[in-house]
Amino acid sequence: MTTEDRLNIKAGAKNQVWTHFSFYILLTILWIALTWIGNMISNQNSVSVMQSIASGHQVNVTTGGSALAGVFGIVASMLQSGSQLTMIDIDRGTATLDNPMQRTFKLFEKSQYFWGWLWISILTFIMVFLWTLLLVIPGIVKAYAYSQAFYIYRDALDKGQPISALEAITQSRQLMDGSKGFLFIMDLSYIGWFILSALFMNIPDLFVMPYFYTAKAKFYNQLLVKKAGNHEPFHPDDSDEDDHVSIS
Repeated sequence: MTTEDRLNIKAGAKNQVWTHFSFYILLTILWIALTWIGNMISNQNSVSVMQSIASGHQVNVTTGGSALAGVFGIVASMLQSGSQLTMIDIDRGTATLDNPMQRTFKLFEKSQYFWGWLWISILTFIMVFLWTLLLVIPGIVKAYAYSQAFYIYRDALDKGQPISALEAITQSRQLMDGSKGFLFIMDLSYIGWFILSALFMNIPDLFVMPYFYTAKAKFYNQLLVKKAGNHEPFHPDDSDEDDHVSIS
């Protein structure tokens, strides 16, 4: 994939989210809200510890706040994965822009989806962690190499050709061969949006998160087309934007 492909993917994602903004807000609002709450609990826990240190009082380390923040984070991740599957299907034209709240729970549509997501999440976490113990950069590289595993797993399951979590991870590594840098740079290009969101109490996340993950959905679909040997040019959905803006 080229720089032009990246600009086209992002332009198509931006136009799609703007055009159907209400749908994407409802599709993502639950896991965005859970992420906010989890971060607030975690931050409050950290502030309490720092205040205890600054005042010279004994620091009582409790795991309750951290555990609760972790629960919110895990549930948010589940719902985000369901939203991501919906975004992939919408980009393929196999899903319609309706029932957004219901589609947020797509991960629970089939028990195999959930268990596949769970095992892939655990295995990739362990594998990336072990690579990170060697050096940070290999850990980042492997995280990108394994990033498409769950989507591959879901596609295989839907085709009636189920694969194991390890097979999905292996196929993701093969699929991402030569494309890890492309996705890494595309992710980096959203830093301006993330900074903007942080400056305004994360409210812009209501647009930024759907935009970011819709682009990732388009990337996955285009990567499958590329690996299948179909080199037809990619045209973003009804978009005339060139995405040459200061925050892109």
